Amino acid sequence: MIRALTLTGAMLASLALAGQAVADDDEGLYINVGGTILSTELDLTMTEVQGQIVDLGVQDTDITMINGRIGYRLNDYLAIEGEAGFGVGSDKFSQIVPVDVAGTVLDINANIDLNVDDYYVGFARGIYPVSDDLDIFARVGYGQATASAGIQATIEQLAGISANGSVEDKADDFAYGAGIQFDFTDDDGIRADYTRLDKTDIISVAYARRF
Repeated sequence: MIRALTLTGAMLASLALAGQAVADDDEGLYINVGGTILSTELDLTMTEVQGQIVDLGVQDTDITMINGRIGYRLNDYLAIEGEAGFGVGSDKFSQIVPVDVAGTVLDINANIDLNVDDYYVGFARGIYPVSDDLDIFARVGYGQATASAGIQATIEQLAGISANGSVEDKADDFAYGAGIQFDFTDDDGIRADYTRLDKTDIISVAYARRF
């Protein structure tokens, strides 16, 4: 009887240590590197071009970005992480805008170059381990995104006279989102996320590496 209890105790201790080892495998530092499509609105209703206010409306833009994350998984169910993204492209469009110049209405041909320069967000991430290889998660945090537009305007009625202008728009707000991660080795995986920051949608796919 004593021997049986001893063996049972040893087995329970071994199972507990094995469970702790599995949990410990999930804890620790990780990084992600990937690509992002960021969709947002840029308010160009009060754009100044060479001292003249031009209404270019509210423009939607989709920008390709690269992003990176560094985080720490505290346990099976919770992690903290920081994320940053940087634009690698721009969205271009043209628009003809009537403008009153000294009592005369002239058409300005505006060529607009829209950019999302960068974004930065800090998150707390709640994780549900579906299996050893698959996690689903939700996250909430706070961050900032910066968008800008460069405008080149031409007044055809005045012998093609050109003018330049620019505008910048920043969004500071709470961010939230969800995602999924599949690990194809003990330390390597693929992660996909959706994040909402103010009026900005961020969809990303990244390579995930755990240390």
